Formats: sequence, structure tokens, C-alpha cells
Amino acid sequence: MSRLQTPQLTSKDGNMIVDFYPIKTPYGDISQEWYLKVLTFKAAGNQMSKKCLNRIEMLLEIRERVAMGYTETRDNSNLPQLANPMYGAC
Repeated sequence: MSRLQTPQLTSKDGNMIVDFYPIKTPYGDISQEWYLKVLTFKAAGNQMSKKCLNRIEMLLEIRERVAMGYTETRDNSNLPQLANPMYGAC
């Protein structure tokens, strides 16, 4: 199974950045089902919010944000993050 693209999306005004990352589990494997979403608000002094999403939730959110005018600024597929999706908010 090929790995999904996990992009960084930037809002039109550049004040909000949404990063999606593959999750590396504590066992060392990279999950094909879970992804980490990191919201960064530049206007609020780089305040961050983190959340684990399943594959379907991530794809829907990417589609919605692109429809709202967000642009893809990079690909995070090669930057897996250590997280436990069973905790919900990471």
C-alpha cells in the first residue's frame, strides 16, 4: 500500500498553517490509518493545536480546506511524528 500525501496547507492570508503528518507508533512502524494534524496560528504568537485523525477525516479536511482557498506549501510525507492516536488530542 502506498503512503498518502500529507501536505502543509496555508490559509489565503498566511495566518494559519495546517500540517498533516504520518504517525510513527511506539513500536516503530508507520500507521496507514492514523495521521497527526497540527494547526499553527501565527497571529496568536505561533499558538499550536494538535489532533490525531483517521485517514478519512484527514482526506475530508484537506478537501474542505483546499476548497476554502488554502494552498499546499510542502509535503510532510517523509516526516513521521511519534504519536498515540488512542489519546485523541496528541
